[in-house]
Amino acid sequence: MLSAITHSPGFESFGAEIARRTGLRGPSIYKSLARLTERGFLQEARVEPARHGTPRRWFALTDAGRVLAVRWGVMRRETVVAERLRAVAAVLDLGADDPLSRAADLLDVPGVPGAEFDVNALVEAVLGPDGGS
Repeated sequence: MLSAITHSPGFESFGAEIARRTGLRGPSIYKSLARLTERGFLQEARVEPARHGTPRRWFALTDAGRVLAVRWGVMRRETVVAERLRAVAAVLDLGADDPLSRAADLLDVPGVPGAEFDVNALVEAVLGPDGGS
């Protein structure tokens, strides 16, 4: 489940999408979502009104959820750093051609081809020497 959310746009997803990605059934998904939320690994991101039936509840990874996903090997540390760099770039209203935005884009590609910087040093600078845990 954590992997399904990790690989969803914006690191958030909803029950039916998680079921499609994992092959799990609804009741086990919603029990797991509740447990992960209670333990602080997920948070309810938003609720979309439904045309028919129950509203769609979206769940997003928290910082603790990202750390857990990295520990479990379902999310790369570089992906976490890229997300944080994009958030900083957005706050500073930087364009896509800014070095910070370009570094975030490079980090999203496994192996970081064409990186003009020390990837490990950047990851450690953003997450800290303990990897953000």
